[in-house]
Amino acid sequence: MFNELYAWIVELEGSTYTVIQTILYALLVLLGLYILYRCLKKANIAIDTPLILTGLTYIILGGLLRVVEDTGMVPEPWWILFVTPQVYFLTMFFAMAMLFISYQLQKKKKVVSYTTPFMLGGIISSLIVAGFLVWFGFTQATNVDVGAGILVLLIAAAAAVALWAVLRYLFRWEYVNQPLYLVLIGGHMLDASATSYALAFKGYIEQHVLGSTLIDLTGTPYVMFALKIVVLIPAIWILEKFRKEEGMEAIWHLVLLAMIVVGLAPGLRDVLRMVLGI
Repeated sequence: MFNELYAWIVELEGSTYTVIQTILYALLVLLGLYILYRCLKKANIAIDTPLILTGLTYIILGGLLRVVEDTGMVPEPWWILFVTPQVYFLTMFFAMAMLFISYQLQKKKKVVSYTTPFMLGGIISSLIVAGFLVWFGFTQATNVDVGAGILVLLIAAAAAVALWAVLRYLFRWEYVNQPLYLVLIGGHMLDASATSYALAFKGYIEQHVLGSTLIDLTGTPYVMFALKIVVLIPAIWILEKFRKEEGMEAIWHLVLLAMIVVGLAPGLRDVLRMVLGI
């Protein structure tokens, strides 16, 4: 049974995404959100902005762990835990364990707020993994390109500021200043910037069905920015309407969390892959 599952995962990793795979991964995201929602409700932990903001450290951790697998340094068969979507479930379970420990510390009045140890757990874990990647870059990588990473980050920042300015001053959406909307915009602009640059200058291949179809139709990888903008603008508008519905605050936060993950985590991964030349 394990050998068959292992062979299936290897086959998936060596192929581009199909429509069926895309739907399957979307269903897995919904499953992850449901598990998270039920666990947080059972533990009586508020699903609010401070929780999501401190949880960003674990999204970064997930992106970093995905790059660890890209280095080829994880031995068989353990590498299968560090590919999508397994790595994000692994990170989610680790984050939930850290959250519950932190919340118990708050209940026992060992800390003022659970958010502090929870965030520190994510930061320390991310720094450990980042330290490994730095070591790899100095000792194992042969094509390190820090300049590409800096350029991608600058392009992403410029695109994020431009989109925010349009939404805030042209559309007059004052609510776009909500921290989670800002993270959402920044994460997806990073993903668009990293993907476009990697496809244009690094010889990478777009694996996602919609992205590859649009690139084929337009002849340019920079169409990824247009795709992100076309999705983000109505998504933010709908999310804000949804947020105002009574009793929907927790669901709003979790949906935003999922949207941030699918932008920020792969964007971070692509940037680091280019920097390390892998």
